Order: sequence, then structure tokens, then C-alpha cells
Amino acid sequence: MRSPDTVPATSPRPRQILAAAAIGITAALLVLRWTAPDNTTAPSGSASRGVPAPLPARPEPEPPPPLPRELSDALDLMAQGRLREAQRLMLSFDASPAALELLPDHRETMNAMLERLGKEPVLLAALEFEGGFEDADLDRLRRALGSLSRERMIALRRDPQASRHVDDARRLTSEVDAIEGLLGSDRLAALRLAQDFARRHPRFAAGLAFEDRAAEAIEETAGRLMAANRLEEARTLLLELRSLRGDSAEEATSVDARLASIDSVFQRRSDLDAAIREIEMLGRKRPHEALEVLAAMGRTPENGRRLAQVESTLRFLLDDLDQGSPAVEILAANGSSLDQIEYDRREDLVLLVRARDDYEVVSVRFFWRWFDREGEGDVVEAILRPVDPEPAPAADAAGDARTTEIAFKATVTQPEHGGRSIQFWAEATDRGGRVARSDDPPRQLTPARRGFLQRLGLRRRQ
Repeated sequence: MRSPDTVPATSPRPRQILAAAAIGITAALLVLRWTAPDNTTAPSGSASRGVPAPLPARPEPEPPPPLPRELSDALDLMAQGRLREAQRLMLSFDASPAALELLPDHRETMNAMLERLGKEPVLLAALEFEGGFEDADLDRLRRALGSLSRERMIALRRDPQASRHVDDARRLTSEVDAIEGLLGSDRLAALRLAQDFARRHPRFAAGLAFEDRAAEAIEETAGRLMAANRLEEARTLLLELRSLRGDSAEEATSVDARLASIDSVFQRRSDLDAAIREIEMLGRKRPHEALEVLAAMGRTPENGRRLAQVESTLRFLLDDLDQGSPAVEILAANGSSLDQIEYDRREDLVLLVRARDDYEVVSVRFFWRWFDREGEGDVVEAILRPVDPEPAPAADAAGDARTTEIAFKATVTQPEHGGRSIQFWAEATDRGGRVARSDDPPRQLTPARRGFLQRLGLRRRQ
């Protein structure tokens, strides 16, 4: 067994050396810390050199100044999607004296917010709606509505004012479209809607001029109705227009003129109706007289058709009363038959012409001509003299005083017939226009032969 002196010495390791050095340095620092003199002034009578001095307090960093209230509120509005309100608040603050005192950081923040809002599509859409209402520009509102996507619409709904503008724009354009549609169909309804629209949206109505356009369309419609002789409809339309627009409207003068024209036509129609009623009453008893009165009335494009209808009715009544043709006969002057007449070549020939009709004889005519071996003479119409100054109608079998018999005297003078053989006949025309002839072929008369004593005048005719 080895003695302690013979045991070999072990060499120290590097790690152990480094550990020992670290421990030594730490111990030295602690000794210096505790043995360093105290620089603090100890209170009198109570100095204590064994108490170490406290470490100095680390200064706290100063908090950044808060954002102005306007910018803070604007950020909150932006977070809520109320972009237009945020922009107005910031623009108002930017124009105020307080903005001049902003810190650089705050000024930078505000500029960044304004720049962001200036490029925001939703805010631009809201500005379009707002500008459309401020300028009363309907086309601008229509374009703004047409450019809205679903996403923008959802974003605009977050802003109460923008959402209200969208709804107002839709209602406004819908009302305008409704009025535009009625202008082509129901003009009175369009005018009523236009007047209500003007009360609620006077600035838009001034540019659209719906009332004037509706009034003009109503006048044009009334004119077409008047041209089509639908006067009652035209008058109703014009009266409604004057009631809605009043007497101070631009078209009041022309409306009054049209109404006066229609009233004039109505008055003429009323007078015509009264005249036709009188004619019809007369026509029930004396249709021919009613026809004469009707013929004296002037025919115009306005009353021509009506008068033609009345004339047709009267002629039907006349045909019903005057069904037969007239009868006409020629007799001797004393009313006897022609077979008993003696034609003296030295005297005038006087004959009786009598006509009769179931209603009324209008005219009677008498014709004669001479004929002999030398030939025939021209037909001559003799002048007839009525036997009675005013022939009265005779009663028919039913007691109705409708038939008429009239008589005339016809004279052929001796210079006219010259003692030659003559032919004669008569024609009668009734109210129905029917013509009847007395004899066909015509009657003939030859002068009577006289004996020797008669020629000498010594013997009278029997």
C-alpha cells in the first residue's frame, strides 16, 4: 500500500478553473457593494453606516396626448359604417381654428382618414345620391341607383342618411315613372299625380314640368274627341282640366274657347231637337207639310244625317197615308160626260177637270193640241182656273178627312183651236209624287156639223 507521499497529484480541469473564477468575481462584487460608502445623508443622531442606499427609480415613459374628440368620434363613425357623417365631421373640424393646433401625428392621422374616405366607393355613391337631391337632378339619381351593387347596397344600409337617400331616390323615380306612364293613357290621373308630386318635390317638379305636359295632353285629347264629334266626353275632360288647373293656368284661354265652341254646338243641337219635335208632331197629321218645313231647313255636315233620318220617317208616314195614285177625269163644263158635249167651232171650248186622291192632289195640268188633214199642232198647256177658291178635303169612308177632290175649268179659245179637231188630256200629281193621266190615248173632239139653216142662223142648236 502506497503512502500518502507516493500518491500522484491530479491536474485541475478547465471547467473547474472557470467556475472558481466566476465564484471569485461574484464574491468580490458583493464585497464591494456592501463596503461602498453611503452617499445619502443620514439623519442627525441616527447615522447607520451598515444600511445600503436604495437604487434610483427608473423614469416612466410619458403617454401620447389623446386624439381630439372630433377625430375620435369620426373613427367611431367609420367603424359603424357611417362614412358620410365621419367625413362631414372631419371636414368641419379641418376648417375650424382648432385644426391649426393639431400635433403633427394627429394631423397625419386626420389626413390619412380623409384620403381613405375620399377613395371609398361606398362614400362616393352616397355623395352621388346627396348631390342628386341637392341639385334636383333626377338623371344623377337614376345613375346612382343603377351603379349600386349588392355589396355597396349593404354597406350603404349601415349609414342611416345614405340609406334614407337610397329609399327616397327609389320612391322618387318610381313616382316619376308612374306619371310618365299615365301621360300616354290617363291624362287626368297623370295631372292629379303631377300636382301631388309638385307639392312634395317642388324643385324636381320645376324641371320635369309634368303639370304643363299633362294639361297639353288633355287639350290634345279633347281636340281629337271634338273632331270625332264626341263632344260630351271632350266637355267633361276640359271641365275637369279647368277645375284642376284653375283660371290662372296658361291654357285657361284655350280651354274656355273650346268649351264655348262645344256649348255653341250643344245649343244648336238643342234648337235642332226642338225644331225636329215640332216637325214630327206636324208630320203625324200632315207629313207633306212637315216635309216642306224640313226642306226649308239648311243642311250642314252637323245636322245633315239627323235631318235625313227625319225626312225618311216623314216619307214613310206619307206613303202610309197616300197609298193610291190620284184619279183625274175631264168632263163637260156642266159636269156631264164628254159624250154629251157639242163642240162648236165658232165658240170657246170649256171643259171641267176633276182630280181626286186618297191623301192630297198636289197639281193638275191640262194639255191640248189640234190635228186635221194638214197634220198635228204643238202641245199646249192651258191655264186652269179653280172652280172653288179653296177646295176642302173630303172625308173618306172611315170619316178621316184625308181625301181631297179638286176641280178646275180649262178653256181653249176659238182663235186657239180655229174650229179644228183637237185632242186633250189631263195629268194629276199627288203628295206621294204619283202621276195619273185622264185618258191614254187622249180624248178627241171634232167640231159638230151644222145644217143649212144653222149656218144661216135661222135654226138654233138643240
